[in-house]
Amino acid sequence: MLKDPMVADNQVKARVPRSYGPKGSKGTAIQDLQERNFVMDEHKISQLFKSYFNNKMTLLLFLVQTKKVKPNPRLAETVRCFLNDLFHHMLEDRFQKRCRLVFKWLNLFFKKLPDVSVYQRDKAKDFIRAVYDAFGLHLKSDI
Repeated sequence: MLKDPMVADNQVKARVPRSYGPKGSKGTAIQDLQERNFVMDEHKISQLFKSYFNNKMTLLLFLVQTKKVKPNPRLAETVRCFLNDLFHHMLEDRFQKRCRLVFKWLNLFFKKLPDVSVYQRDKAKDFIRAVYDAFGLHLKSDI
């Protein structure tokens, strides 16, 4: 029988975090140096996501603006997969309901390329701008 139920097979007991209330306050909310680095790295991840997002969205804008050129079917499928990933995995829940039709329309638009009207291309640009807004980002130039 084990002496300590928390220790089995020479495993070390898990560290239980101390509570930091008004009496036990030690200066910062995050005492562990490793956790502090994680919070600092979160900003770097945010910058990487913005760069990734802008690169992929630029591809979408190029496809919208290109007329009478049928895109490679693999490229169109990649764009549609990117939109699905954005919607299902990266968009906050509160925006999913509001943006569902925007993502659905853009998926159908890229599936139909190049057989789209000028009006549909303009509408796609507006919807791409809405996707930027949903992620809290903005297009720097007017498209």
